[in-house]
Amino acid sequence: MSTSKMIDLVPANVKFFPAAEADFLGLDKSRQIKVIKALQKISRAPSAFGKELENQAGRPLAGYRSVYVNNRSLRIIWKVTEVQVIEVALIAGIAEREGMLAYKLVSRRREELEKFIKELVK
Repeated sequence: MSTSKMIDLVPANVKFFPAAEADFLGLDKSRQIKVIKALQKISRAPSAFGKELENQAGRPLAGYRSVYVNNRSLRIIWKVTEVQVIEVALIAGIAEREGMLAYKLVSRRREELEKFIKELVK
């Protein structure tokens, strides 16, 4: 299965911010499979799964959640929102855990993410 077809395996209530979809598609197939398994778990209870994030210096991520994947080498960060009455996990980024890369990545995307969410829930 090609990497572009792997995206079809993502649960219906999990949506990707466009840059996060590129993060996913940039992973090799074995890592994509592990991410999809984590996304399936996230989809069951987006607001209860993973760790709640807080605002920290340079990382204003309160309201987002995080989980490790692939033996703690990757981190997925998402924000829970509601579209109509369905709880949706909006994947904000997928990146290497090393060097807080995922947090920095999503912090840089935050403003665009918030605009994207407003459009999504209209």
